[in-house]
Amino acid sequence: MSEGWPVAGSETIHWKDQWRPYVAAVLPSIAGRDLADVLSGDIAVEVGAAQQSIVDFDAAFASEFGGLGIETIDTVLVRSEAASSSQIEHLTVSAKQLALAEHGSSRSGNARLVHANAVAMADALAEERPLDTALADRMQADLLGETGLHLGIREEPVWIGTSGSSPHGADYVAPHHGRVAASLDDLWRFLAQPTALPLAQIAVGHAQFENIHPYVDGNGRVGRALIHRHLRRTGLARTVTVPVSAGLLADPRGYVEALTQLRAGDPVPIVLAFTRATRVATALGRELIDDLAALRDAWQLRLTARSDSVAWRIADALVGRPAISANSAAERFSVTPAAARTAIQALVDAGILRQASTGSRNRVWVAEEVTAAYDRLAVLIGRRRPY
Repeated sequence: MSEGWPVAGSETIHWKDQWRPYVAAVLPSIAGRDLADVLSGDIAVEVGAAQQSIVDFDAAFASEFGGLGIETIDTVLVRSEAASSSQIEHLTVSAKQLALAEHGSSRSGNARLVHANAVAMADALAEERPLDTALADRMQADLLGETGLHLGIREEPVWIGTSGSSPHGADYVAPHHGRVAASLDDLWRFLAQPTALPLAQIAVGHAQFENIHPYVDGNGRVGRALIHRHLRRTGLARTVTVPVSAGLLADPRGYVEALTQLRAGDPVPIVLAFTRATRVATALGRELIDDLAALRDAWQLRLTARSDSVAWRIADALVGRPAISANSAAERFSVTPAAARTAIQALVDAGILRQASTGSRNRVWVAEEVTAAYDRLAVLIGRRRPY
């Protein structure tokens, strides 16, 4: 336990009409508390170094990198972050199926969910207002999409562990739903405080959000999307998304244990989990961008079209969005469908695109070399450790 950080309490609540009540958490207020007062000097230095790695990572891609524009780079990083965030909750999908999901052509239910995660994350990053419950609610709706049976702040108990029918014997029972709104308001006030350690602040804020568990479904993905909105708001990451979830995947057990330790009054484990995850994330992000930039350079030897041609404009976009249809290309690049089809055929002839859908209508093509690079990142994540 860190001296000076509050411990979660508990309360006994009646369970439906059964005679046996259950015990739910009562989370302490954290608004007004400063992590600088409870973290040791050594840990503060480690947080500072991790924050600088974010600044350096962001600056490295603030202009064109290997021919890749900043919009493409951030699309790459948002996509990888969305996939990693979903993987923490055991939602796995190949990069090819994720690319096809953007065109409604994927057969994978997981791909549609991960695509929704990427869209919600991109929308959250486009927001300029401070974090609040309305923003979190909208992110949850975007994330769950057509599967969202329980949207908005919950009005029922939720718990982790044991069966789905009763909170008795659960590993953790979140606060009573009547406490959720006030706990969220307290959290937003905490995250709005000025601090020299914004990475530590969002680490604890994220863990507090997970412990509040304000929704029946989507808590983890919303909570991780909020990380990136906070990093943008505080100015640590001004232009690109740091794939923090990829770093957290290097030690998922430690991440979950850190949520528990925060309730016991110790913020240090979750702060360290985030600092170490950040270092892994920036390294993985650099490797992915390096791979994709090298791939684009290799295409220059195979695609003989002019550099300002529609074919090259599509090729550059494929790095961030590896699937394309004639209609989507025509709309995105303001050309006729016939011109889009001609450009796509040039990319097929160069071995850059391959048709993924069958038939002659609603055809979708995929840059499989790009999706393979994304899939290699998933393999790298499994081999990395944050220590």
